[in-house]
Amino acid sequence: MSEFIQERITDAQALDMLQNMSTPELMARADAIRRARHGNKTYYVHSHNLNPTNLCVVECNLCSFWRPEGAEDAYITTLEDARKNLERAQNWNLTDLHIVGGMIPELDMEYYEKLFSLSREMLPGVLLQGMTAVEIHWIAGNAGISIKECLQRLQACGFGSISGGGAEIFHGEIRKKIATTKILAEHWLDVHREAHGLGIPTNATMLFGHIEEDWHLIDHLSRLRELQDETGGFQAAIPLPFQTNGTALGLKYGPSGDRQVRVAAITRIYLDNFPHVRMLVNYMDRKLLGVLTHSGVDDIGGTSLEERIAKEGGAPTSQKFFTAEEMEEFLSNLGHTPVLTNSIYAQVEGQPDVNALPEAPVISSRWKTILDRVEAGERINSEDAAIIYAEAPFQELGRVADICRRRAVPGDLATYVFDKNLNTTNVCVVDCKFCAFYTKQEKDNAYVKSPEEIVAQVKEAAAAGATQILIQGGLHPELKLDYYEACLSGIRDNVDIWIHSLSPTEIEFMAAMEHISIKETLQRLKDAGLQSLPGGGAEILNDDIRKRISPKKTRSKAWLDLMEDAHDIGLKTTATMVYGFGETNEQRIEHFMKIRDLQDKTNGFTAFIPWSFSPDMTDLECPRIQNGVDYLRLIAMARIILDNVPHLQAGWVTEGPDVSQLALQFGADDYGGVLMTEEVVSATGVDYQVDEDLVVNLIREAGWIPSQRTTQYDTIKIYDKEPAAKA
Repeated sequence: MSEFIQERITDAQALDMLQNMSTPELMARADAIRRARHGNKTYYVHSHNLNPTNLCVVECNLCSFWRPEGAEDAYITTLEDARKNLERAQNWNLTDLHIVGGMIPELDMEYYEKLFSLSREMLPGVLLQGMTAVEIHWIAGNAGISIKECLQRLQACGFGSISGGGAEIFHGEIRKKIATTKILAEHWLDVHREAHGLGIPTNATMLFGHIEEDWHLIDHLSRLRELQDETGGFQAAIPLPFQTNGTALGLKYGPSGDRQVRVAAITRIYLDNFPHVRMLVNYMDRKLLGVLTHSGVDDIGGTSLEERIAKEGGAPTSQKFFTAEEMEEFLSNLGHTPVLTNSIYAQVEGQPDVNALPEAPVISSRWKTILDRVEAGERINSEDAAIIYAEAPFQELGRVADICRRRAVPGDLATYVFDKNLNTTNVCVVDCKFCAFYTKQEKDNAYVKSPEEIVAQVKEAAAAGATQILIQGGLHPELKLDYYEACLSGIRDNVDIWIHSLSPTEIEFMAAMEHISIKETLQRLKDAGLQSLPGGGAEILNDDIRKRISPKKTRSKAWLDLMEDAHDIGLKTTATMVYGFGETNEQRIEHFMKIRDLQDKTNGFTAFIPWSFSPDMTDLECPRIQNGVDYLRLIAMARIILDNVPHLQAGWVTEGPDVSQLALQFGADDYGGVLMTEEVVSATGVDYQVDEDLVVNLIREAGWIPSQRTTQYDTIKIYDKEPAAKA
């Protein structure tokens, strides 16, 4: 660990790491530094935002918050408005009040002195912070006073810390394009230098993921490190992912999950003189945030109640936290020790000591020799798998899984398929506790699609570019084998599309109703047009778990036997796992081993596809999985154990685009389907969306060459490795 902490890296070394080091290794190095400094402690604040106005004379191209004068939704917060706002916040047990907004002549030095005095009066003991260097520079200039005098007058009224915004990217050529009328980098740094001289602690931001190049980021961090060497006044570095919504830059996508993880990690590694690295929860998906806390980030920001700026930029408000207790639970579930503090890391009564040195970690080395054997190409058994699952750092699992992935799928391609999901019916008699999609036959929302409707919708999908159709549905007591044969033959005879349809559970149900064997049922479906079989219904291939979550559903052996029958008659299939029902690591490993054993026998599985369980709107109570760490650990374990299944698919439908993109660094080689419709997972309230252009962009940003594939992994189209040049 000492090599990560004691040796200061150069700009050239930092740039090389950012551009060339694998994501898992970069994460591991940053996490080692973070744990050496803070152990398991992860900090958060309970904050309220007060944005005095969204009018602004600066009119930055990168900002979607500001409004021109006369705009219908433009506003100015009077001091009386502020009083009413603060009255509401008096019983919220806040740690911080964050004041930041636009710049207009009406809100002058006197206004801010009165606003801070009022805030100090109404929220005693709460840290009053905000006021970017840009605002302070502008207010001082407007008042005809020095930066130092401006800061002193604000400090006398209760102002306690500069939040760090407005830094954007320091390099002149980038700053000129994204913030044409904003202060220069030297002015921003001078404001913070003056603040540090007055004993005012500050934070420092870096806005990334727009038009900058890698070296611009290192240049920015270098200037921050240099000033910190001089003053020691920075508390935290805050990489801010650019939000594209409504800005004048005209960019379609902000930084992906992989980019955010890499930038956060290099920030922690490079800024060796900064105590903290913070990522703001109100800018990102919760699952990605969980991964970032294992990538060098020791602070997740705060509740940011009534925050407007990130929201205007398109940040996912559905992921916000509204209470300190909610943030504490989130961090505890990630294995961290939550520490409520404020933005200058003051001690809060009843919280762990913010200044205590971390305890020396308990180090196990058993996992290392096992991963060394995997890296050398050796197959591991269940006992080995249990050790590395429980004890190996998940970043190390990812590093080795990536080696296994390159061994199984040589080359630089990462693939996807353009497909459509169609549900025949939502009526089902199985009543699985974990399913939010099914309904009863007598319910008003029950439906059954006719074979003609199915064929018509498949035609539309094929016309839109889909190459694969996946037809599934509930187990309807009146839909027999001839119904499915009509659907399949109708598609086969009228549409040029691959039919990858029907789960083992549906096929078993059909066979039982027809009183024929599974293999005969499969053969009739194949004769009607079925070309391959998806692996749905596996859930966890452990019967104790299956009895608890779906007592009427097929048992593990029946699922495996059906898959073996399918392989025997020439139908290739996929294998799936739905995890997160409260099962143990050993039960997950049992699932992997059963898949591996059958694949040794038949070689009929083309891919393995894991999903996390989404509990909302279901009847099953179990621990909520709301971070991406467990998912990436499981993806890596799947690649390591399933050495005979060639393809491993990332699951954006349940994990979201960002964490699924990271799966491509942890052993996955396929991003799955660009689904034109999906109803089963979305019934739980999880509703991530992607399109083909986004998938191609995500694969590129992860460092792979995007390739559209067929169901059987034949290449349809290979894209250029690099996108078109940035504007």
